[in-house]
Amino acid sequence: MSMRTGLTVVLWAAFGLGVGAVGSAHGDNHQSPQTAQACTEGGYMLVMGGIEDPSTVPDRERAQSYSPAVWGLVEHYNAFYVLRGPPETVYEGDWPAWKAAVISKWPCRETGSEFWYSDAYQNDVKPRRKDAGVYDVGMFNAGPKFPPAENQDLVPASCSTPYLVITMSKVTDTDAYGQYTAAIQKTNIARRAGFQMLLGGQPKEVLEGDWPSDYNTMVMAFPCKGAWEAFYVGEPYVSDILPLRRDAGDFIIVGFEPERVE
Repeated sequence: MSMRTGLTVVLWAAFGLGVGAVGSAHGDNHQSPQTAQACTEGGYMLVMGGIEDPSTVPDRERAQSYSPAVWGLVEHYNAFYVLRGPPETVYEGDWPAWKAAVISKWPCRETGSEFWYSDAYQNDVKPRRKDAGVYDVGMFNAGPKFPPAENQDLVPASCSTPYLVITMSKVTDTDAYGQYTAAIQKTNIARRAGFQMLLGGQPKEVLEGDWPSDYNTMVMAFPCKGAWEAFYVGEPYVSDILPLRRDAGDFIIVGFEPERVE
């Protein structure tokens, strides 16, 4: 096993990224009466982090038990994983090779918070990954739903597998960035590629870690990788739009093949 493969296995096990043993250990699925009354919109939990040095994990066997335990509990709250793992492609910025993202969708943001602060998670599940990596965890409201563009000429005919893109942006020149966003709106280029926004902005609640307060986060969904790249590496974005934000701040853009998007 290569060092990177071994690192990925430990990383996946440490934060619910394993693909085996995912049966529920907490009874039938349900949404608690408390959050059923408070739920007004969907919510997303975004986790970013991982294990930079696997040799520092004190109890690897215990860390590996986290995956099936957390999946059973997440399922108990009628939530599901959208993606788990490192990005397929780093398009812009610095994203360490050991760092992964985990996105789960919840009936509402309050449900995710209830899961996080539950006795089952805090006392039984979370301790299994103690000292096994560093993570930033935030709860977001679901982003707005946009009607499909009438003209989706940037979506390939063979488009069938959704693609997710996470962007983190620290804007230092608001005027330049305003020109950039205005150009995207004028050309309608993102919506022509089938763009939808899962979440955006700052987390409504930081559950763990030091969430970068000067960066906004957006998770975008496209019908397939080809549609995203027709927007991002095609014309007129590369020649006319991207230069408008080249000196407008710091940007990290990474792409993922998700497990489930709806």
